[in-house]
Amino acid sequence: MKISRFFIFLGVVFVVALVGYLWSVPHGTEIPLTGVLDGNDVIVSAKITGRIERLLVDEGSEVTAGQLLAELDTAELIAQRDSAAALIRSFTAQVRQVRTTQGLTDEQTAAQLSQAAATLTAAQAQLEAARSDLSRNELDQKRVQGLFAGGVATAQDKDHADAALRSAQATVRALEEQVKAQEAALELARANRTQVSVQQSALAAMQAQLAQAVAAKSEAETRLGYTKLYAPLAGIVSVRVARQGEVIQPGAPIVTIVDIDHLWVRASVEESYIDAVQFGQKLRVRLPSGEVIEGTLIFKGVESEFATQRDVSRTKRDIKTFAIKVAVPNPGRRLFAGMTATVLLPPPAKGQLSAIRP
Repeated sequence: MKISRFFIFLGVVFVVALVGYLWSVPHGTEIPLTGVLDGNDVIVSAKITGRIERLLVDEGSEVTAGQLLAELDTAELIAQRDSAAALIRSFTAQVRQVRTTQGLTDEQTAAQLSQAAATLTAAQAQLEAARSDLSRNELDQKRVQGLFAGGVATAQDKDHADAALRSAQATVRALEEQVKAQEAALELARANRTQVSVQQSALAAMQAQLAQAVAAKSEAETRLGYTKLYAPLAGIVSVRVARQGEVIQPGAPIVTIVDIDHLWVRASVEESYIDAVQFGQKLRVRLPSGEVIEGTLIFKGVESEFATQRDVSRTKRDIKTFAIKVAVPNPGRRLFAGMTATVLLPPPAKGQLSAIRP
């Protein structure tokens, strides 16, 4: 029970102190908010593994956007690029040769196939004619044989008929063999014709190897581009992590650049005063030297950060804070990130003060 009363007492003391402070703020007096100067910083890192051949900046160096910061060793990548280029030349020559050979093979096999088909057709026509002659000679031989048996035809007529029949039979047999030979030649021409398809497959494989070599060369050239590291923005090198001659891994930081040309003061405003500031509002900022400059409010936090006063008695609400950012000019680059600065907040209106009094 005594402990609970003690915490209640502390809560009452905090509330009384806060109210006393608010009442003590004279009308028209600015409220100081202690903050810290901050700015955008960028960590420059490599995309590939490599040894730093040249590191052109150090801590404190002023850099401009696009300035060369470091170079990695390029010997291995140049060798890869040149090797891929040699393969491209070799595969290009092979593709050209295969295309020429394929064209000749296509023409030759097409001509052979056409000739074999024509020769077979002619042989088949001759065979048909010879078979017709054989049929006629067979009939003539039978007729003469009958006439000879009847004593009408002479022996000489019979011998002529027999000879003609044998000649016709020999002609048919010869032409049948010739047709078979031409059929074989046609099949051979068709088989030779398949060489075109084989060469087409070989050409496709060669073209795929050529494309792979072109891709390898393009990759090597792209990686060569990654060996040069440039500043993404203007500013000052605040940290140099790596050293010249060091082998770095992808993503490993080399230097950190801070944009000191666009600084702002980050401060915390009690929720009781947050309505007193608006976006674009001009606020006075006091520097550590005592100089007062004018800044512009560019950010108001949408979530509370922490409580400056906590009610341990649990009978009243905590007083929380919200972050603000006030952009400040930096001519001559006299200001640096991390410096302390005080935002001079205009005092709230009487209505706002009364809203937070008990």
